[in-house]
Amino acid sequence: MKRVCLATATLAITILTACAGNSVDNPVAPSLPASPGTTVTALVITNLSITDMTMQLVATARLSDGTTRDVTSSSTWQSSNTSIATISSSGILSIVANGEVEARAVHQGVTGTLRLILTRPPDPRMHFTLSGVAREVSPGSKILGAVRVAITGGPDAGIAVTSDPGGQFRFASVSATRVSLEATRDGYQVWRMTNLMIDGDKQIEVVMYPTPPTNAAGETATGRCKDSTWTWTSSIPNACTDHGGLAYGVCPGPMCGAPLNPR
Repeated sequence: MKRVCLATATLAITILTACAGNSVDNPVAPSLPASPGTTVTALVITNLSITDMTMQLVATARLSDGTTRDVTSSSTWQSSNTSIATISSSGILSIVANGEVEARAVHQGVTGTLRLILTRPPDPRMHFTLSGVAREVSPGSKILGAVRVAITGGPDAGIAVTSDPGGQFRFASVSATRVSLEATRDGYQVWRMTNLMIDGDKQIEVVMYPTPPTNAAGETATGRCKDSTWTWTSSIPNACTDHGGLAYGVCPGPMCGAPLNPR
């Protein structure tokens, strides 16, 4: 089975800290009205649904009798920076610009907060260049020509370019959105990158792993040595002892996860 090299770009919305706990995926039905005499001990903010431009914030009150109640519609909402995001009276947050913001809700004098880093999606009508270089992973580190780099996700899916003898490749016009990429070359394992945000001209590095060889018994190599030879040893301490040490383990395999030789 082959190693698939996978890189993932950062999500557009990142929850930093919250009095809020974790985000949830499905709406929570409101609890029954609070019993007479109960008080609000804490206010928790979570986010329900996230789109490119908006998210629904939910305020949940923790009561002194141990119960909880959805108080989203009866809370007072505020954004710490309305030039970054605004929040409606119903808790809908709208992204205005890139930046960090704190969402606040107040209910019966108790405040809950949720800190977010927001990225406004680029105008999909805009286009940028995407370029880079393809090379072999250490210890080889050689530049690779004839690498086919294809866009596999996003409005430009299906477009592909090939690296030149200097390892350089370039997409002249890529839509401003998130894309997924895949790189292939004979003798190398598939390289993939997902969720790459194209919000300006981008440069990336495609680092490819050689396909591990098999020995006379048909066994796949378990690791690569620092002198670029291969090993079939199943123990990291015994691997590549006469070849400068182990550069990396082959996945899957007994030495999978062994660290790469630092560049």
